[in-house]
Amino acid sequence: MTAVRADTGGTAPGPTVVVGGGVVGLCVAWELARRGHQVVVLERDRVGSGASRGNAGEICSSIVGPLSQPGIVGTTLKNMYRKDSALYVHPAAALTMGTFLLRMARNATAERFRAGVRALAMLGADTDERFAALSDGGAGVEVTKGEYLYLFPSRERAERKRAFLREHYPVDRDLGEVLDGPELRALEPCLGERARSGFVLSGQARVDPGAFVDALADALRAGGVVIHEGARVTRVVPSGREVRVESTVDTFAAGHVVIAAGAGSAELTGDLGFDLPIRPGKGYSFGIAPAAPLTRVLKLEEAHVGAVPLGAGVRIAGTMEFDARDDRFNRGRIREVVNAAAPYFTGVEWSRRTAEWMGPRPMTPDGLPFIGAAPGRSRIFLATGHNMLGVMMAPSTAHLLARLVDGQDVPELRPFDPARAARRRVPRPVSPAASRRRGA
Repeated sequence: MTAVRADTGGTAPGPTVVVGGGVVGLCVAWELARRGHQVVVLERDRVGSGASRGNAGEICSSIVGPLSQPGIVGTTLKNMYRKDSALYVHPAAALTMGTFLLRMARNATAERFRAGVRALAMLGADTDERFAALSDGGAGVEVTKGEYLYLFPSRERAERKRAFLREHYPVDRDLGEVLDGPELRALEPCLGERARSGFVLSGQARVDPGAFVDALADALRAGGVVIHEGARVTRVVPSGREVRVESTVDTFAAGHVVIAAGAGSAELTGDLGFDLPIRPGKGYSFGIAPAAPLTRVLKLEEAHVGAVPLGAGVRIAGTMEFDARDDRFNRGRIREVVNAAAPYFTGVEWSRRTAEWMGPRPMTPDGLPFIGAAPGRSRIFLATGHNMLGVMMAPSTAHLLARLVDGQDVPELRPFDPARAARRRVPRPVSPAASRRRGA
């Protein structure tokens, strides 16, 4: 069992172990190390290998809301078996999705949606400040400020979305007037014929998520944080004044544990005596190279696709797939994203797309993450279930959670308390063979 020694030679209570080396886990490790914790990060694959590395990297904290909007469940049930649906439920997953969808339906009311918007706005209120602190602290995070261009096949749909944003979010000063096709193509010459109407939302930002993850990991290692890649955590067990973290690389006697394992977090919380309602919703992305460069983030609202300038090309990201296997790459979903996005562009050879990627995003029934102490456990904390907001919300989540780990009262985290949705169950013993198969 690994023990951590202080510089004086005395025995420290143990390291703070962060389970999960995605963007949330790495940000948590950064904040804890900054506060003087000895930190060990355990990542089952390589850092950023889950949902962190291939997403759109959008930073737009003023317009975030839960996925569980009014009407979302009816739309999902109507279209979930259509392979061209933006939200697709694989038949193999449908048998286990019933309870999750029912819980989503209970949260998909106007009142709860507004409450979710307020909670996420509070969580992300200092997003710009937190990203700046990472850069100032030596993490080398590069944030690009810019506009988002919302695109629609008709003026009516553009006006409807614009009205929705004005009703629910504080965007009046950043929201442009509705434009028609020629005006849009004057802004972005790569746009195609389906981009008939739209508007600009200014004051937003983006980050290259892969570069973000790598910069964080490099800075953490340089600062003395130990990161174990290929370390599958098989069990987290409270034991007296410590928490035993069993993994494929070692067993750690930790003073505190933060479970930030994304869609894999539910496996570990089951052994702690409660079920956490997290389902992996797989997102897909790939790269294209338009003949005319893209200068703004494009939000193809009807297609449920985003297009983000990245390096010399453009990353296309979209779709939501619930599958029985979160590691299965479904090439048909790439084709559906291409079919949905292609009419909005011109001058693109779609057959020459690059960097095809899939990542399991940790989805929750109410669209809010789980951030706080594990129910009934004073030394185990959760930072998971960020849905599609992990990159954007990771620095703020980490800043607040680190205060909680240090024993402070953090009222901003009350809407995200894991106890709101967790269901108790009797922990079951895990056989050695099962432990080898499982991980986080």
